[in-house]
Amino acid sequence: VPFQTDKYPERKEQIDFFWCVVKLPNPGHRRESLEVQFAKERVIVIGKQVTYTIHQPYPHTMVSLGKVFGVKQKKTKKVQVYEDDTSLPTTTTESSVISPLRQLLDAVNMSILPHDLRLSSITQAAGFFDHRDRLTHDNELREGAANILYQKLAFALSLSSHSYEDKEDALHRLRHGGDSADHEIALLCSCLEMVHRASPDAIAATWYDVGEDILPIVVRVMERPFLQLTVSGKPNRDLKLAVQKVTKLLAMYSLVPEAKYPMVVCPGLLAVLVKVIDTRNLNRVRPHGPAMGYNGVRGALAGTGLVMTEAARFNTIATLTNLAAAEENRITMLTTPALVDNIARIVQNERSDVARQCSALALMNLSNGDKNHVPEMASELLLETLVTLINDDLPETRRNAAVALFNVACADENTLRVARYKDGVILGALLEIIVNDDADDSRAEAAETLFNMSCSDAEETTDRMANHPGLLENLAGVLHSPRASIDVKLYCSATLRRMAEIIRAPMMSQGALLSALVKGATWARTSDIAEAFDAHADHLENRLAMAEHHGLLNALSSLAQVTIGGQETEQIKEAAIRTIEKLAQDEVARPLLSNNEGIMMALTQASYGEPDENGSLVHTALKNLVAAM
Repeated sequence: VPFQTDKYPERKEQIDFFWCVVKLPNPGHRRESLEVQFAKERVIVIGKQVTYTIHQPYPHTMVSLGKVFGVKQKKTKKVQVYEDDTSLPTTTTESSVISPLRQLLDAVNMSILPHDLRLSSITQAAGFFDHRDRLTHDNELREGAANILYQKLAFALSLSSHSYEDKEDALHRLRHGGDSADHEIALLCSCLEMVHRASPDAIAATWYDVGEDILPIVVRVMERPFLQLTVSGKPNRDLKLAVQKVTKLLAMYSLVPEAKYPMVVCPGLLAVLVKVIDTRNLNRVRPHGPAMGYNGVRGALAGTGLVMTEAARFNTIATLTNLAAAEENRITMLTTPALVDNIARIVQNERSDVARQCSALALMNLSNGDKNHVPEMASELLLETLVTLINDDLPETRRNAAVALFNVACADENTLRVARYKDGVILGALLEIIVNDDADDSRAEAAETLFNMSCSDAEETTDRMANHPGLLENLAGVLHSPRASIDVKLYCSATLRRMAEIIRAPMMSQGALLSALVKGATWARTSDIAEAFDAHADHLENRLAMAEHHGLLNALSSLAQVTIGGQETEQIKEAAIRTIEKLAQDEVARPLLSNNEGIMMALTQASYGEPDENGSLVHTALKNLVAAM
């Protein structure tokens, strides 16, 4: 239809649309009216800057309801140009017309064959949906845009050579002319990603409507480029774009609580997600014969994820992170071959800090296992990754890595691997965080991890901790640090108490332990240090070394006479008195105790108390020490 304005007769343009809905870029400009001639009917178009947007369309201009859709047109005397493309044109002679969105969706839905007609309608839809108005996208989802697009995607997949059950037939078709459906599928996936730029509530409503039913469709889309790899060695741009868009959809759905479990148990979904983030292909077994790599890709020298876009890998790691937050999913994900290792490789290979953050969070979630199972997942690759993350510049990443190490350390088999790793590298990294990190939550997680490891039943684990250079001394130093929170200090004092229970003479670490206890003896918020002395004195072989250690008797006498008040004070004093009484049972050590003024003063003061079990011990200790004078 010829289109010519009265104001601008020099501008002419061929227009195939009866109604125009224009999204205006400059709503602050004045309003103006424009009279145009349109197919013998005089039409008054009212709007802002309407001449610019009609005559020079650009990506922000959306036009719909034309002859290409085959929709019966109604005669209209007046058309309003709206800033909101979801608004309806108003007529003065007839009832309101169908919304452009509804007309567009109906046109897409009815375009089946031939292929060019179907592709033309999808291309038109892509231009319509490509905007960032969340409210408009909410309306698109409410109108059923996702349902129609998923139906079209399923139809396109059914016509694609990649989707035949007979894969040999599919490979034959690919070798002889390729697959014409790639562009259509990529365009449909792009449209789906566009309409899902909506609010979380609208996305959740879409999941409740069609979510579980569309998961097999999404899996088939993601498998297509890996089938292409078996033929040409590299998927085309459309195949990669389709994966990028559907992984974005999965990342959105994975935020819906009710979607997490169905996504994990969907057949093939986790396996294909693992392929998308496989950036090294180090774990290669041969389940499909000698010519097949770990991911089932013939002759793959590098990880299959390296042929995917960086955005697709990021979307995938975000999806896995969200899915791992659900406790019921963790064991299934942990038992999925190569999933944990490929998440770890993201840390080593991706440049994005956000991807590294997601990986740290995913590993933290997965390492937590569930309430009945602690995963044994301390592989060399995972430990190397956690060391990298625990030294990251971002406090949140360091904290998540420390939590992951804590979770791993809940199993004795894991603690031994952690303690052994590169001769104590992880122990040193944890200690560095406790002493010098600025983020107190990271320090607390690291301190709790060391305490968890000290509780291991594996003797080698505790021996390596006790012999690690500077560990015991630095834990005692933290008790005096003004920067450390009470939680950090509690874990450090508890670790020292635990180490005092398991270290015995003539172990080389006994001297370092006693020095650390003496250094931390001023800690009186809990009774851990006093009880550490008491526990160490339980063993006869330790007592003489304790009595002879520089400053230890003075530290004990101070603890026995502490006067800060409260229940902890009484526990501290009782533990110190018990320690002195045990040391007094050693005949060789008695002269050392009897010559210490503080020890004698503490015993004398304790003897004035009410008679009890400790009172009899005090009298016995005094008797033994007086006899040794």
